[in-house]
Amino acid sequence: MKLKDLLLLSAFIAVGSPSFAQYANDALMFSQFEQGATARFKGLGNAQTALGGDLSSLAGNPAGLGLFTRSEISLGTDFSNHKVESQYINQFSNSNKDRFGINNGGVVFHSPSWRSRGEDLKTGWLSVNFGAGFNRTNNFNTTIDYSGKNPTSSVADFFADQADLFSKTNNSGLVDPTVDKTALSGSALAEMAWQNFLIEFNPAGYFPTTQLNNNQQNVVFRTGSQSEVNFAVGANYSNQLYLGASVGLSTLNFNSDRTFTESGSTNPFIDPRLNGTYNLSYRTSQTTRGTGANLKAGMIYRANDFLRVGLSMASPTWFRINDSFSEVLDTRYTNFNYTNTPAVYDFSYDLRTPFRINGGLAFILAQKGLLSADVEYLDYSSIKITSDSRDVDALDNSAIRNNYKSAVNFRVGGEYKVIDNFMIRAGYDYMGSPYRHQQNQYAYTRVYTGGIGYRAKLLYFDVAYQNRTFKTSNTPYVIDPGYPDFDQTGPGQTALLKHNNNSVFLTIGTRF
Repeated sequence: MKLKDLLLLSAFIAVGSPSFAQYANDALMFSQFEQGATARFKGLGNAQTALGGDLSSLAGNPAGLGLFTRSEISLGTDFSNHKVESQYINQFSNSNKDRFGINNGGVVFHSPSWRSRGEDLKTGWLSVNFGAGFNRTNNFNTTIDYSGKNPTSSVADFFADQADLFSKTNNSGLVDPTVDKTALSGSALAEMAWQNFLIEFNPAGYFPTTQLNNNQQNVVFRTGSQSEVNFAVGANYSNQLYLGASVGLSTLNFNSDRTFTESGSTNPFIDPRLNGTYNLSYRTSQTTRGTGANLKAGMIYRANDFLRVGLSMASPTWFRINDSFSEVLDTRYTNFNYTNTPAVYDFSYDLRTPFRINGGLAFILAQKGLLSADVEYLDYSSIKITSDSRDVDALDNSAIRNNYKSAVNFRVGGEYKVIDNFMIRAGYDYMGSPYRHQQNQYAYTRVYTGGIGYRAKLLYFDVAYQNRTFKTSNTPYVIDPGYPDFDQTGPGQTALLKHNNNSVFLTIGTRF
């Protein structure tokens, strides 16, 4: 079993239960993307399945391309601020991260069917439209920063626990490193902790040299995004039935840099040479790159001038992912320091995200506005990881099946024409929790949106505001409940995080 398999307890980017395996956490994060959309449909809460006629259909329901009666091109940008409120051991802190970038862009070419003179122009296949577009579907830019005085454990307890786990797994029992210099070889983190005098050994197992009531801080910087390029076709049959399909090419770029620091006092009865105080820095870095592909298909049925019904399906996205993880531990004492060389672990795997199905209704209000509502179903427990390591696959896929579940998402939005060519919009989006266990049911997401739009003969622009709130948890380290020195009566080592993401979207487009 590789070292990173043993790091399942660290879960340094955990969202939800800290006992999950590392790649299971990543797989969920890469599966929780949203449909790309223009600022118009963002303002509607992204309730678009039955609407169509917007470049958002390239990434949502491709049948919506069939409603275009002219060619069109647009470009969208956005600005976002992600604020995180953290609570760790009864202490509160805040952090912010801003981002500006290109959110979407696309083009659709209207291609009416050829008709001979005198032929009915309102029945049969009236047009087949083609389009291509880019959409950002996930924004990973976040800063998490929390600190506190821990009365129940030190990160050195975690290092000792990891040394115990490694020794028992690989040596079929506890081995004294002072007798066998190779006792911890193969577990870089445990070996660093031993060399840094943060852990010691006795016949009962490894134990920390640090004392409790230490000062801890965990800072996580995440950057990157997930995006998709779609090539789509949509057809119009008798201005009543619209069919479409698309091919999506996905990319992901995720980076996470974490620095965990701890300072306090050493136990004078264990090693007097340490002279009473210590200051350690445990740093990890993750770089993940991936490419994938998916298929989408959909239909929109115009029952009458008032009602439209939509249905779309999106296949899993099949990703190929390359991951590089590194860690290093440095420690300072009063009289001497220890600096280590980072350990680097590279890993590649295939990821299959969930299948999605969307249904929607749209009500057209006599040219004055519209109401639109969607429901989406997906099953997060169907996520699957495949690699060359059966140990990793079994560990992560078991965590996925046991801890994730299906979810239902709801979206609703409305648009009203205030005066000629000027519209106001509002919407709401609810995304259900992916976690199976009750303690994680708070991990749903609420999104409130609003916007305005202007339509001229050839030119248009839309502006939307979006407020997204959700809660997660982050665990700097997790100690096995069976670890003998772990005080389970204390507040634990999990930070509760409240996320508040405010974004502004702008889309400018023209018809030709």
